[in-house]
Amino acid sequence: MFALLIASGALLAVSGNAARAQLSVEGRQDAVHIDARDVSLQEVLAALQAKFNLRYRSDDALDTRKTGIFDGPLPRVTARILEGYDFAIKVTPQGVDVLVLRQNQAGDKTVTASATPAVATPKGSPAPVMTAAQANRFEREHFR
Repeated sequence: MFALLIASGALLAVSGNAARAQLSVEGRQDAVHIDARDVSLQEVLAALQAKFNLRYRSDDALDTRKTGIFDGPLPRVTARILEGYDFAIKVTPQGVDVLVLRQNQAGDKTVTASATPAVATPKGSPAPVMTAAQANRFEREHFR
């Protein structure tokens, strides 16, 4: 009898966690809708991989929990989901490739102007290429 009570308690605990963690991925590549409730980043990326032609790779465990509603084109939604990570996204006619490098360190978030090296570009030359972290900051500041 005691074993039955323990087993049913464990079952309730597991089903309670499953009831809280939910993920819904809908739409098309140009209009993605994600409703995530306490799911790992790994689960979100796997769902995007299954629904769209998104390929991703990482050495990180991607166990950060995500909660929120994300709407927009697939590359922009992917970038918003990866907030807090250093990553690179490559959009091709075949799909979207994502390389997740690592989670941002606490020191990466407090970059001062004096810590950023100045790059001089000759007149008429193209602008220097931004790093993934710089591109993320640019998008957060300009596309709200």
